[in-house]
Amino acid sequence: MFSIENILLALFLISYVIMIVALVKGYNPSLVLLCTGILWAVLGGMNLRGILNDLISGQFNNQAVSFMTIIFGAWFAQVMIETGIVKTIIRTAVELGGDNPKVLIAIIMIVVSVMFTSLYSIGPVIAVGVIVLPVMISLGIPSRISIVAYGVSVAVGQLLNVSQYIVMRGLLSYIDEIPETMTTPWTPYAFIAFAVGLVVSIAGVLVMYSFSMKKKVKKVKKVKSWAVKENDSDTITFVPWYVCIATIIPVILMMAFKVNIFAAFIIGVIYAICTAKITYRKIRIFPMISKSFKKGAGESAGMIMYMACAYTVASGASSIRPVLQATLGGILPQTTLGLTIFMLVLLPLFMYRGPLALAGAGAAIYATIFAVGSIPVTYLWILCFAGNSIYSGVDPTNSTNVWTCSYAKVKPLEFIKTAMPVCWVYGICILGILYYMHG
Repeated sequence: MFSIENILLALFLISYVIMIVALVKGYNPSLVLLCTGILWAVLGGMNLRGILNDLISGQFNNQAVSFMTIIFGAWFAQVMIETGIVKTIIRTAVELGGDNPKVLIAIIMIVVSVMFTSLYSIGPVIAVGVIVLPVMISLGIPSRISIVAYGVSVAVGQLLNVSQYIVMRGLLSYIDEIPETMTTPWTPYAFIAFAVGLVVSIAGVLVMYSFSMKKKVKKVKKVKSWAVKENDSDTITFVPWYVCIATIIPVILMMAFKVNIFAAFIIGVIYAICTAKITYRKIRIFPMISKSFKKGAGESAGMIMYMACAYTVASGASSIRPVLQATLGGILPQTTLGLTIFMLVLLPLFMYRGPLALAGAGAAIYATIFAVGSIPVTYLWILCFAGNSIYSGVDPTNSTNVWTCSYAKVKPLEFIKTAMPVCWVYGICILGILYYMHG
């Protein structure tokens, strides 16, 4: 009963609980994940040299592509912002929505989801959010509904975001069978899940909006959507449609033509800047390239630090995998259906980087399931990636949701109460499609 394996399991579970509590309490997530990864590596038998050279330093060597992907994604997003593409798309969406809140919600969610198939990092989240959130709130849409509509839209877009794919793959770099780029069977599923997930999430947000309006007593003064005051001072205010298609160029190049991700982003950047210069001749091409790259790299620093620590947790979980396999391997689901139902029933465990969040406490659980080997690697990988989209929409500690809650002055509990029903139904749909196609 008091075997070495059981003692190690007990220490692992204790550290697991401490990590979750620390994250819920609001401690620095990077530091929490780094300490947890080191502890799990120690429990797995890794010595000091291994911790310094392999666990910590090795992550920066092994995940260089992932880190550069974050930087290039943020750079591309900055170009979309500085050339006026983001503003043009959002303003067009607002004009189409008119003064009907439900129509506006639907159009904004569609536009934001499509844009975030290529935009990446917290910078563009803020840049787009400061445009769309005041518009929705000023039209009488409650703040908690507005931030959930925005956050879920960003999460849906991640299903087709190639940068997200490469970064998440880095968390499971010890699994050789995972493709380095989006390809079959991932791509067909991603497009279907994106379309269905977008429709379902819009429907869910509209239901929550209708329900909140029925309960609402105090009226909110509405203004015309076109009359919403803008806080920006940029001089580029509108660009033609042929400039705006730059947002989808990297995705098309990578998925349809198998172009390298960095080359795809560079082509998208050059196209956006050059076509925008045709319309707005004051643009200076090379200074804008330099300025946007510098700003994108700066905004990526925090995410790179966090992901490096998340990779440390994944590596630490891999080292303790034999212990988990011997003790928990028989408890965890052994079939694709069982694991899918397991995730759907326990969907709240995605919150606060809990046991189902791959970029958090879930690293150890998924490492164990991979080690057991009863579930096909392809299915498990797609399940992890799709689950990350659910996590992004519901977790109040996700960077997008942290910013939106702070910006709109919504308490995390209110956010959870609004986001959870929407993301639960969304999760049932996208994971149900996955089981139907590949289970």
